[in-house]
Amino acid sequence: MPVTEERIDALERDVAEIRGQVFEIRTTQTLHTTALGQCKEQMTILRTGQHQLRKGQEELRAGQDELRAGVEELRAGHAELRAETAELRKGQEELRAITDDLRKGQDELRTGMEELRATTAELRTGVEELRATTAELRAGQDDIRETLDGFRAAFAAVLDEIGQQKAWREEFSDKLARVIAKSEGLNA
Repeated sequence: MPVTEERIDALERDVAEIRGQVFEIRTTQTLHTTALGQCKEQMTILRTGQHQLRKGQEELRAGQDELRAGVEELRAGHAELRAETAELRKGQEELRAITDDLRKGQDELRTGMEELRATTAELRTGVEELRATTAELRAGQDDIRETLDGFRAAFAAVLDEIGQQKAWREEFSDKLARVIAKSEGLNA
């Protein structure tokens, strides 16, 4: 009987250990879900950065078109330079404004590209963390499988022991019944 109790205690310890490992896996899965959420947020930031980059490029193209238009106006004004000096000064002021807009557009483009690079680096870090978390999850699942296999083997051993003890009890009961029957026969 004490052997069975020891085995039952061992099984209870194994079950408690398995529950602890299941809790660890759930915690790891929660971390995995959090990392995945962060990756999605980073993707949203990346898409926003790409949109801003496209917008900056469009503004740059528009500024280049405006610059070309200003240059054409400047050439036309140059032919009439002596007669239209006032118009040339006005064209130069427009050209300066266009150039300022172009510089602002380029600055915005540079800023957008820097933000895009930073976001890409953060995404790569998030992906590496996600890969590491996934590897840890797989390792945890292997440990659980091994523990479950050990538990199954121990449980099969307990079932065998219970079967042997049941057979022993039945045999003992039969012998006891025979002894009682013989003793009753002798007393009569």
